[in-house]
Amino acid sequence: MLREMTGKTLWQGWWSPFSLIAFTPFTLISNLSVRAKLNKLPPPVPGQPGQQLDPGVALRRRPAALGALIPLAWVLFLVIQTAIHPADAATSESVKNGTNRAEKPRSALKLGQSSPEAQEILDNDMKQGKFVITPQQVVMGKPSDLDELDELDELDEKKYPGATLAWAYVNAELVGGDTPLSGPTVTTDRVGLLSEGGRQGTPLTFIEALKSRPADCQPEKINATWRKGEDHTLCVPFVVPKARNVTTVTYSRNSLDDSPRLKWTVD
Repeated sequence: MLREMTGKTLWQGWWSPFSLIAFTPFTLISNLSVRAKLNKLPPPVPGQPGQQLDPGVALRRRPAALGALIPLAWVLFLVIQTAIHPADAATSESVKNGTNRAEKPRSALKLGQSSPEAQEILDNDMKQGKFVITPQQVVMGKPSDLDELDELDELDEKKYPGATLAWAYVNAELVGGDTPLSGPTVTTDRVGLLSEGGRQGTPLTFIEALKSRPADCQPEKINATWRKGEDHTLCVPFVVPKARNVTTVTYSRNSLDDSPRLKWTVD
């Protein structure tokens, strides 16, 4: 049984990061400990308590033992890739810092400045448009504005204690791509606010009914249609800590995009 299960571990245990680093090595070491205990046992007595099982061939003579070469192959692959593509490590680090190999680090953008390049965004029909994004201003609300949300949710306690509203105004211009585009495309899950200490604001939806919404604050419509050359200033509300100043407006292609977000500082 020890030989059979160790053999299975040797060829089945390397195919996930956690198993490769922790689970499989721990299991093999544990099996070695068990093997040492088994070797100390006296030989079994024939016929007691029943027919003895055939222990089979030694583990090192089984095809499954070749699985021990899998982690070595992984290490060799990584060494070869690093030798062939030494710049990849620098690229990975530069992505974390918001730069790439061909660019110097960008200076911080300020509200009113347009995105350095057009942002490629998919609409509801999976058509791709290119938008120039320009955050314009952040208008702070009052903590009492959130009382309306508690009333709408029929809550007896405050849903957002110690918080207030902040309204981010973002201009978007469709400059190219597969036009026209349809549906909420530009702001949904893409605009973000950061407060002091890097605290992320919580975006709100369905804001048309909020009495505290500024008169010029226009959300992106569900049935919106974008044509090339059009630009609209859209408004996104966020719940932010009332004791911390809003410092940054961010923008990403979508909520699952792992590339660095564009950032604009708020004076």
